[in-house]
Amino acid sequence: MRLLHALVFTLSLSAVSHTAGALTFEEAEKALLAANPQAVSASFDLEAAKARVTSARAGFYPSFSANASYDRAGSQGLPAGNSYDYGFSGSQPLFSASLPAALRSAKASLRANEAAYDRTASGLRFQLKSTFADILNARETIKVSEETLKRRAENLELIRLKYQAGRENKAALLETDAVLKTSQWQHEKYRKDLLLLERKFNRLLGLPARSPVPELTLAQPPEPPSDLSGFSRRLESHYSLRSARAALDSAVASVDGASGARLPDASASGRYGWAGSDWPVSFNSWSLGASLSLPLFSGGRLSSNLAAAKAALNSSRSSLKDASDEVYLNAEDAFLSWREARSYLDVAKSSLDASAARAWLVRKEYLAGQTSYFEWRNVEEQLITEQNQYLAAGQGLSTSYAAFILALGE
Repeated sequence: MRLLHALVFTLSLSAVSHTAGALTFEEAEKALLAANPQAVSASFDLEAAKARVTSARAGFYPSFSANASYDRAGSQGLPAGNSYDYGFSGSQPLFSASLPAALRSAKASLRANEAAYDRTASGLRFQLKSTFADILNARETIKVSEETLKRRAENLELIRLKYQAGRENKAALLETDAVLKTSQWQHEKYRKDLLLLERKFNRLLGLPARSPVPELTLAQPPEPPSDLSGFSRRLESHYSLRSARAALDSAVASVDGASGARLPDASASGRYGWAGSDWPVSFNSWSLGASLSLPLFSGGRLSSNLAAAKAALNSSRSSLKDASDEVYLNAEDAFLSWREARSYLDVAKSSLDASAARAWLVRKEYLAGQTSYFEWRNVEEQLITEQNQYLAAGQGLSTSYAAFILALGE
């Protein structure tokens, strides 16, 4: 069913690429978690952990079995004889310290696998959101590059006319031609970068590498709050902390299991069966009983196991504290980077507006013969730089917000 679900999402996504509708991040996220090999593998690990919990819980219940045997034997000079034996048997644990410890360990392993799945899903979401932002930035960059190419071609014609009229020098003409060719080369590079990003996008979603990527939409990151305190509860459920807590619970269960190995095990059993040489067998027998086992000497194995389990428990406690410190520090760093990226976007927007106004003014001055070609060229280059920086700032904001969500463990 899981593979069928993944196939349905994959086909749905392929259908979107052939329509005019834009693909949202939420839609792509569903396809990602359904079809990405890493996510699928993590989900199967989770299912296996759930099965191990069921298996460990079964140790508390009685077990029953049916058995049957048939033998035909004889010796030289005597006729062969038949032997039949069949019946039912059952057993019920009465006391075993290892069973509760094994169940707690299996439950802790399940929580660790849940945290591992969330870790995988969170990392994949971050990759997907980053790829979304990169593709959107690359497509906008190509649009800006196309506008730049058009403007460069117009500038070349303008300089050529001024040169032919004797109002501009040859160096300006040659330089303008070189700038146009450089822009054409840069445009091809932008297209190649976009193609590589689209292949990465398809790989994330488990699609063929050359599948067409539809238009994408990504919601703008929200305004960052003034401090990190509002995210404390979300950090408490971080997958790293849940994994460390699960490891601690597993270590506690191991200590209990090692301690319980010194205690007796008790169980009850019963059997009812038939045995004889004729079929059907009429002779029956039954048995009921109980057993008790107490370890007396193990050559130091039990005490060594207990010492090792206690050492592992102390290690797990230290690991939990280290994980807690790392989670909060990483979240704080990502939060500050998010705020910085948001502030820089405002700076980039202001610089772009100022550069665009200046470029318009200097172009008018150059056409009126009030400034030199080199002044105009410098302003044009500054405008293109500011346009690219503004696009990069928007991409950086989306990526930094995605990194903060990753730091929250979501």
